Amino acid sequence: MGDVLSPRWSARLLLQRHAVPAMTVPRLRDWAGAEAAIAALGVDTLITCMTMMIVPPRLLDLFGRRAVNLHPALLPAYRGPSPLLGPLLDGNEDIHCGVTAHVLTAGIDEGPIIARLPLPFRAAGRTYAVWMAQHAAACRRLAREAVPAYLEEATGARPQVGGFYRKVSEDGEIGPHLVLAQVRNILEAAGASHFIGVPLPWRRPVSVRSVRRVLGPPTGEAPSLGMVSVTLDIADARVVLERNTALQRTRDRLTLVMALRRLDHE
Repeated sequence: MGDVLSPRWSARLLLQRHAVPAMTVPRLRDWAGAEAAIAALGVDTLITCMTMMIVPPRLLDLFGRRAVNLHPALLPAYRGPSPLLGPLLDGNEDIHCGVTAHVLTAGIDEGPIIARLPLPFRAAGRTYAVWMAQHAAACRRLAREAVPAYLEEATGARPQVGGFYRKVSEDGEIGPHLVLAQVRNILEAAGASHFIGVPLPWRRPVSVRSVRRVLGPPTGEAPSLGMVSVTLDIADARVVLERNTALQRTRDRLTLVMALRRLDHE
């Protein structure tokens, strides 16, 4: 759908248009022929963008200072795999959010900072899909301006000082360990991210979006799953939560694509 509605933001179509060769690779740490394949390409620069894949030191050594990552948080805060959901759950979405261009090093998201662009959640009208579009635009700007200036040695990179690593695990789960006020806060902040779930014993976690109804105190009954909702006990109530259904995901995707198309004209 992104190819059709927002072709200027489709990596696949952009690569085709500019005749840039593309290849699918295995997990980098398991890629036995990586060094030979990279040497055959004759490239001297590695740029990663919002990836969960860790580049092993043996590959970083091939590029030195010319290995760069675009990380969706304002480093040195929120290093690691939860740079978006972490700030939302912590109430820091207007403080530590944005995109950082930094040099890749062996330490996860610890390399010297090239440039940062703040993206407070409030500037997106607290709409997650619009916020994601703003992240894409920030990556585009950094890739066009700050990263080339650094690679051409017109600018430098400064070491990180302080900061912290954040990995969301149980923070992203709704269950009997939370009271109603906590559930409301979590879903109001991050329900539209599709990363908040209700663990169920018979299937994978169900992505939930908002509190639809409070039925009363906990009943001790097992959770029940409906087409558009899930009902369960939390610490102080039995609640009905709205699911992130396939239809809702499509709506959110359309919101994202329309936001990207607006950014094309800015």
